[in-house]
Amino acid sequence: MSDTDALITQLTDRLEAVRPLTKPWLRAAMWSAFATVIIALLASFFGTRADILHSLHEAKFVMPLAGSWLTGLTSALAAFEISLPDRSRRWLWLPLIPVLLWSSGFAYGCLANWVAIPEGAPIASGAMNCIGTILLVSAALVIVLLPMLRRVKTLRPGLTAWLGCLAISGFADTAHLLVDTEQASLLALTINLVPTLILVPLAGIFGRRVV
Repeated sequence: MSDTDALITQLTDRLEAVRPLTKPWLRAAMWSAFATVIIALLASFFGTRADILHSLHEAKFVMPLAGSWLTGLTSALAAFEISLPDRSRRWLWLPLIPVLLWSSGFAYGCLANWVAIPEGAPIASGAMNCIGTILLVSAALVIVLLPMLRRVKTLRPGLTAWLGCLAISGFADTAHLLVDTEQASLLALTINLVPTLILVPLAGIFGRRVV
């Protein structure tokens, strides 16, 4: 046996079969299903908001609810697609319509039916419950999503993390809308939009270190 043959044998002797990467749409579907189960479990454990049956007949509730869930789904799919080097950047536009539905529906509900915060109202407790719901769901989702995204050594870590955070924000707000009773408009706007406005830019900045 020549030195070349011996070298080839040595290099290939311990090779293991590479497990093919699951298709992006299937990974997005599995993670979105997990997120939906987490939301359902949270609603079962803590109970849905007291006015859920009435709210389901109101556009100001249904629009942001549907928009937030669809934002989670489409952003997850876009994140898994954009993480692959041969995929087009056009996937970034996939969550656009759900995000518009989510934000415009919620903003319309708040502005068209503005409820001011009463002077001296005890808002801290209700606000903490809302924030707690968002943080609880976000923590559960990021624990599962991060390893799934890191299986691919992406060339676009910032965009991948940005879309991943947008997906988490969407599903977290879905849980919040189902579980927590609507607060005064200004407080509701803050609770729903501020976490998203903070998390998404941070993902773009620190995504390269995480994904």
